[in-house]
Amino acid sequence: RFLMLNEPFNQLIRWYGRARLVPQALRACEIMNELGIPRNDMTLHFLSRGCAQQFTCLKKAQRYTQAPKDLPGYRPEVVFIGRVNSGKSSMINALFSSLTKFAPASKTRAFTRKLMFYEVNKERAGLPHFMMVDTPGLGCADIERAAKITRDWPELIYDYLRNREALKHVFHLVDARNHKLLPGDKQLLHLLAKAQRRSVRYTIVITKIDVCKRAVANSTAKRIKEELAPYCDVDIMFASARSLRGVDHLWSKIWQSVTETPRGRRHKDIARKELERLRTMGPEATKGPQLSDLLEIPDYRNAPREAVSFDGEEWAEDTDYDPGETADGEKYFDDKWGEDLNEESEGESSVADFQAMEDEDFSDEELERRWESFDEEWEESETVSKAPASQRDFGA
Repeated sequence: RFLMLNEPFNQLIRWYGRARLVPQALRACEIMNELGIPRNDMTLHFLSRGCAQQFTCLKKAQRYTQAPKDLPGYRPEVVFIGRVNSGKSSMINALFSSLTKFAPASKTRAFTRKLMFYEVNKERAGLPHFMMVDTPGLGCADIERAAKITRDWPELIYDYLRNREALKHVFHLVDARNHKLLPGDKQLLHLLAKAQRRSVRYTIVITKIDVCKRAVANSTAKRIKEELAPYCDVDIMFASARSLRGVDHLWSKIWQSVTETPRGRRHKDIARKELERLRTMGPEATKGPQLSDLLEIPDYRNAPREAVSFDGEEWAEDTDYDPGETADGEKYFDDKWGEDLNEESEGESSVADFQAMEDEDFSDEELERRWESFDEEWEESETVSKAPASQRDFGA
């Protein structure tokens, strides 16, 4: 019975995104979850397009020294780490909800080999400006010359985690089919602990839950939590880049981290200020200044309309109009057909002729005679039309 509410909520989230009221759109997704209203692909598409209205690949860095400028307090960053083929690039594509694969992704292991910096909402006023960072995966790459290609990746990831002051949130992606933390995942945990970024949030995302049973995903999360319980109370969530499950929860966590800047705080105050304005001004709040008022020009839409009278002199008929004559002496509008039309129209009968014929009362002999004369004329005209052109010209 809640299927009928799916489309209204989708449109609500869509218009929240267009109005750049992302916290309200996220709250609408939470209400759908609480009420048991199913969310489809369009629900998460409208949410993602509202959160990331503009995005571009700013830089690809093979070394940390090639990374773009660090802007703490102005451009916060969230990073996705994990083993090879854990779905980091695919998750970024799901967050952007792009028709094309904006972040390069492939089933080939170790496809991402650089730090990929994706800048989001730089030129969108009213939305927080932040960065998403994709990293190479650690672990068994199963590619040619894997040792040579991957040997510098741990150092590259450590330099980023250690030196990036704008970093606000680390999302560690773990494949649900692994059942536990593999050596590559533990190496990433060691790098993060060595970087000593205590103010940075850390979340483990159990991915690829669409290709395994729910019991397997829950068992993987339970084993990870038990393994890390002596060290920290880890935050664990579930998500899938293919079925888009958990994408709204992931956006909620990202939004919590990227709105801690002055621009992000202004974004969170948009809805509160607009509500206060509506309460104080009432219906007049919806009547904003028109462009004509700003440019100091008359507004043609609200211009006073005067009653037009057609009895005035300007609407009087032209009594002294003389159509004149042409150079050949013929008058304009003589209503005469050309010679060809006159010839064709000579044999035609008018409507009045047919009506006159209907009024006459002919005898059977007269009607038969007229039909015979008509057939003879028709045969003669057919004979002339089928004759060669030379015979028609010379009367032969």
